[in-house]
Amino acid sequence: MGELIVMPSSNNETKATQQQPAVETNNAATATDFSVWKSAPRERTAAYFPTYSAVSKAMQTAMRGWVREWFAANMEVLQKPHAAYSVLVYQCTHPFAGRPTNIFTYEIQQTDTLTRAFRSAANKLGRYLRSLDTRRLEWFTREHYFAYRSEEVINYVSKNPRALYRMLHVETMLMDAILRFSIIDLPTMGMEDSLVRLRRTFRTQLHRFSEQFDLSPRSEDLLRIATDALVAKLAEDTACPGPQQAA
Repeated sequence: MGELIVMPSSNNETKATQQQPAVETNNAATATDFSVWKSAPRERTAAYFPTYSAVSKAMQTAMRGWVREWFAANMEVLQKPHAAYSVLVYQCTHPFAGRPTNIFTYEIQQTDTLTRAFRSAANKLGRYLRSLDTRRLEWFTREHYFAYRSEEVINYVSKNPRALYRMLHVETMLMDAILRFSIIDLPTMGMEDSLVRLRRTFRTQLHRFSEQFDLSPRSEDLLRIATDALVAKLAEDTACPGPQQAA
């Protein structure tokens, strides 16, 4: 887990998130059994990278889905290209599969991973733009500005990447928090105190994700998704042990 540069927050961040409705979440208390994290693989073991890569991909997939839901409910953002373009590119990036042995997200300090992010978005963005139902928007937005203009969107964001970098950086910080929780905090702090720190980090980072909307109400959902991904991966490894495990 390398130390990353924290992207500076805009002075308008708090105001913007207050003006936008929070992303809806299920308020029903759903118990998540975090004790499974005690069985998560340690560093420098064969299972370490594939397990945490699966956890990271599950979280990335969920976040892209939530952003897509917000976008579908707030299509008027298309009339503000500076705000819309980064959201469009983010939700069209493919969840990063990871790079052995310890890179699990698109890291903003890694040029090659950023290139991969833009490439994955370009492959999907054109189809996504054509699928948008923009009939309630003004003609200029509906027919001229966003008519199959995926290259324009990608080029704009690559030249003005701050908002996208902010989103990708939050993903990295969330994954760093998961790694710290399972590898460092659990053995030294115990479950209760470790969870307090983990939940606080998730709420803080998801709140910082975008100036357009607030993802922090989904923090508990994301923790459950990460835990479910770990459970599934551990079960898969038990059912189909690798060569070292089988030996």
